[in-house]
Amino acid sequence: MSVVSLPDEELLGLAKRVIQQDILVLESIQGNLGDEFCACARKLASCTGIIWITGVGTSAYVGQRFAHILTCSGVRSMFLSPIEGLHGHSGIFRPMDLLVVISRGGESEEVVEMAQIAHRLSIPVMALVQNLESRLAKLANLVLPIQSPDEYELGGYLATTSTVVVSAICDAICAVILRERGNSLHNLVDTHPGGAVGRFLRSKSKPHP
Repeated sequence: MSVVSLPDEELLGLAKRVIQQDILVLESIQGNLGDEFCACARKLASCTGIIWITGVGTSAYVGQRFAHILTCSGVRSMFLSPIEGLHGHSGIFRPMDLLVVISRGGESEEVVEMAQIAHRLSIPVMALVQNLESRLAKLANLVLPIQSPDEYELGGYLATTSTVVVSAICDAICAVILRERGNSLHNLVDTHPGGAVGRFLRSKSKPHP
């Protein structure tokens, strides 16, 4: 495969257009936040069990990040791969748990089956999905629409802008949960001692002389 070397001006112009697309969709999502977002954020904040996150492809990576930040925000959360979930590990679900399914199209067989399992076990399902007519959206108890133009995806099909938008929505949810559950540095310092974050938390939690 030959590599085309773009002139700097064209290269930077392309990069700026892609970033501008992300900005435009984020601004649109921000302007349209409403009742659906509030319902989903409050449902997650009040969960007394474990919030399980699932997804495939790029959605799986967004889901893993979401599960980590949720836990740091004071709600127990784990990512559950559909590969494991469909081969017995969905037996981990308990009545107080909640399943969050991230899927742009809402038709991937693996995530639809995960939602079906949760439904049979009376586990509430929350879908972060673009296609509101999809099987996933129709199975879910709560739906948070994630709208992103198809033409903004890389090549018109590879999820890029949509994953930026989902990540931003997840960040906003975590901010709400952090505030509603009253989590603090004191809560996190014992469970996040590693790295620069751990050093920062320890420095802030030291008692003043």
